[in-house]
Amino acid sequence: MEKKQVPWVGVALAIFALGHVVNLIIDKQDSEISPELKQQISDTIQAHRTPASANNVLIHEPNNREIAETSPKIPMPAELVDVSQIYSNLNAFAALKRDGTVVTWGDGECGGDSNNAAEPLLNVKQLYAAEDTCGFAALTHDHKLIPWGMGDETMPWTRGVRPVLHDVREFVVAKGLYAAIKQDGSVVSWSFEDASTAELGSGQYAAPAMTGVVSVSVNHGAFAALKRDGTVVTWGQADYGGDSHEVASALNNVKLLYANDNAFTAMTATGRLVSWGKVRAEQKGREQVAKLNQLAPAVQVVASKNGFAALLADGSVYAWGEGELTEYDVPFPAHLSRPNRANKVIDIFANNDAFAALTISRQLIVWGSKYHGADTTVPKDKLQSVLKVYPFDEGFVALRRDNTAIAWEGWELAENQLRYQEVTQVSKVVTYEREFAFLKQDGTVVDGRFGPKTDITQATDIFPTGLGFTVKRQDGSIAVWMREDPAVTLDKQAVDLSHMRDIRSNLLDVIALMDDGTVQAWDVTGRTSNVL
Repeated sequence: MEKKQVPWVGVALAIFALGHVVNLIIDKQDSEISPELKQQISDTIQAHRTPASANNVLIHEPNNREIAETSPKIPMPAELVDVSQIYSNLNAFAALKRDGTVVTWGDGECGGDSNNAAEPLLNVKQLYAAEDTCGFAALTHDHKLIPWGMGDETMPWTRGVRPVLHDVREFVVAKGLYAAIKQDGSVVSWSFEDASTAELGSGQYAAPAMTGVVSVSVNHGAFAALKRDGTVVTWGQADYGGDSHEVASALNNVKLLYANDNAFTAMTATGRLVSWGKVRAEQKGREQVAKLNQLAPAVQVVASKNGFAALLADGSVYAWGEGELTEYDVPFPAHLSRPNRANKVIDIFANNDAFAALTISRQLIVWGSKYHGADTTVPKDKLQSVLKVYPFDEGFVALRRDNTAIAWEGWELAENQLRYQEVTQVSKVVTYEREFAFLKQDGTVVDGRFGPKTDITQATDIFPTGLGFTVKRQDGSIAVWMREDPAVTLDKQAVDLSHMRDIRSNLLDVIALMDDGTVQAWDVTGRTSNVL
C-alpha cells in the first residue's frame, strides 16, 4: 500500500497517453524487433510504471527532518469516524470525512490547525498534502481551492497564501512549489518561500497568462505546463528549465513531461525527446542533448536527481545529464546503446544518482555514482533471473525469480566499500528514502540495514512508516521498529489492522484508515497514546 498521494485522474490520462505512445512507436519499428520484445516492452512499461512517474508529478516523502518544536501541537480527536481519505505532510495529518468536512491535527503551523484556512472546510471532494514541506489544500465540489499552512509564515516578508482560488480543476504540490490548474486551463502558481498574495500575480514563480493547460510538472526551481495542443509553457528559475526558448521550436506534439531536480524532458507522440534546464549547462551536457533527435523513438524515461535515461523502442538505452565522470562513477555501459538480440532492455530504473537497466534475459546492468549503487562488483554474478527492481536513495534491491533479494548500497564515504546482502524466501520488498526491508515467506522480517528482526513473527504485510517500519501480523496486530532499535509488538486491543484500507505517516507518527471509516494511530516507537 503506497503512502504517497497521487492525483488519480491525471494518472489515468497519463497511462492512457503512455499506452498510445507505446503502441504507436512499437508498431512503427522494423522487423529487427522481435514480437517477443515488442510485447515485453509494452507489458513492462504498462506494468512497472508507477503512478508518480506516469504523470510526472514529483511526489516525495518528507526528507526535511528539521521539525519546528515551537509550533503548537493539535491532538488527534479521540474518536474519528466516517472518514473517506487520510493524508499526511511533514509534520501534520488531515482526514477527509464522507460528509465533505475535514479534520486536521499535528503541527499547527504545518497544517495541523485548519482554523488557519481562509474559509470553513465544507463540501470538500479532495485534499492535497505538501508531503515534502508543510500545508494542505482542499478542493471543494464547487471548484474552490482552499490552502492553509502552505507558505513559510515564519518569514517576515510573507504571511502565506490566504486567498481562496476559484474555478480550480487540479492542484500540483511538489518540491515547495504549487500550481493550481483552473477550469479554463489557466494556472495560478507560487512557492513555499514566496507565498504572499502579491506573488500569485507577479512573483518569480507566478504563472504567465495562458489557457488550455492539461498538466503541470515541477522540479526544484521551475514549472512546465503541457497544453492541450501539445505545446509546453515554462516559468520559474531560468537555469532550472523555467526558460525553454532554446528548445521552443521542438516542443510540439508533446504527450508526456518528466522532471528531475533541475531540468525537464518532453516526449512527443512519436517518441522524440527534448530536454532542457541544467542538463544543457555544460558542454558535455549540450552534446548529449543534441543527440536526442538522432535516437530511435523512446518508450520510457526515468530521472535521477540530475540526469535522465530513456528506453528506446529498439531495446537500447540512452542516458544524459549527469555531467563529467569521475573516479567515483561507473560510465554508461556502451553495449546498452547497441544491445544484441538476447540482451535488449525491457525496463529501466533510477535512484538519486544511479540507473539500472533490465534486459530481456533478466540481467540487471547498473551505472552512475558509486555512492548510489553503481558499483556492482560484489553482487554482479547474482544479478541474473531478476524479476523486479526496487530503487532506493542510495542503492537498489533486485528480486530474483527464486524469491531471493539481492540488495546493495553505494560506497560508504570513509571506506569506499559498498554494502551488500542477500535474503532468501522473500515475498515483499519495501523501500523508503535510504531505508529498505523484506517480508519473508515464513512470516519473519529483515531490516535492510540492521538484519533480521527476530522478535517479529507471523507477519503478513509490511509498510515503510516515517523513519521506521510497521508490520501487520496474522491476527491484525502490529509490530514497529526504527533503525537498530528492537521491534515493539502491539496487540489487537491497541492497534488492529485486520480491515485496513490505507496508511500514511510523517517522520515518527502513523495513521491507518479502516474499512468502517475509523482511524487508528501509533508511532514508530510503539506508543498509541493520543499525542500526534
